[in-house]
Amino acid sequence: MRALCAGLGIPSSLAGLLDDQEDDTNRRQFLAGTTGASGLALIGTVEGDVPTESHDQERLLTIPSATYRRLEQRLPSRSLIAPVCAHLALVRQVATRDEHSPAHTRRLFAVLSETAGLAAWLYVDVEDRANARRHYQLAVRMAERSGHPLLPAYMQASLSQFAANCGDATESVRLVVDARRRLPRSAPAIAGIWIDAIESLALAQTRDRNALTKLDHAEARLARASNDEPVWPWIFRFDERKLAGFRAQVAAKLGRPKLAEKALQIAHDPQQAPKPRAVVDVMRAGVLASDGNLDEACKVAVEAFDVGRSYDSERVTRAVAEFRNTLGTQPGRAVAELDERLYGTYREEL
Repeated sequence: MRALCAGLGIPSSLAGLLDDQEDDTNRRQFLAGTTGASGLALIGTVEGDVPTESHDQERLLTIPSATYRRLEQRLPSRSLIAPVCAHLALVRQVATRDEHSPAHTRRLFAVLSETAGLAAWLYVDVEDRANARRHYQLAVRMAERSGHPLLPAYMQASLSQFAANCGDATESVRLVVDARRRLPRSAPAIAGIWIDAIESLALAQTRDRNALTKLDHAEARLARASNDEPVWPWIFRFDERKLAGFRAQVAAKLGRPKLAEKALQIAHDPQQAPKPRAVVDVMRAGVLASDGNLDEACKVAVEAFDVGRSYDSERVTRAVAEFRNTLGTQPGRAVAELDERLYGTYREEL
């Protein structure tokens, strides 16, 4: 959040951030939790954190997106799609007016890109792939119009990660290679490391074992990188734990359960938000099943499923269903309990 404000030239106080607060928000791809205190201020409060007389439209338009991004960790994504898309339409309307200076317009396009990326992520969580793809594409186009040196590569790589998770391996590889070309030579280390990690996912989707080599390269670069504040649009520190999360995914896709298990231990984050933690737990269930721990695997999958249902996350419940499909016909109470949960997704709608 602090990096978002810095990247858009917005005082952190407008987002309700205090000097001693730090927000570590893992956004993508796909992958991620929230740590740190939230001090989000509402416009028009008596504290005056967001002055109502402000004429800086991009500053004011950033506040709702920041609010929705925080709420996404605590509420069903489906309940946020309508307000986020309404806000996206408003930002788009403001950005396309002719009354702004070129510099102001470019900043508005950056806000528009960021908001479109958030909408895309919400659609990912409800498994609406068509709308997710469309909003990621919008995020890329608006990033290009923003003139920001890093934002186009960021959004293009996010689209690549989405494609990889959809199983579109060839397209994912092409997208991330193009994203890397978009990076300027002056790009911060986190940019190249993060894109290495996403490329490893794309390669793993094609069963290319060079994916692990790519991660080794990213790990070496990470060890040499400084531990400074991230540069917007990266609003999270890409540390060993986050890289291990990518390694676990890659190892699982390549059929390396022992390696995936080790990576999951490193990636474990006790403060991770419920929805992304449930996605990780489904992956852990797959690793346990591969090692023959079927009952424990099903227990973990049931717990992840319950989180998915409580947050109406189709992404989580579909992941559990896909895990169950890998087991085939299996006896036992644990499998039966998981089957009953999955059957309930159809029975409850009748």
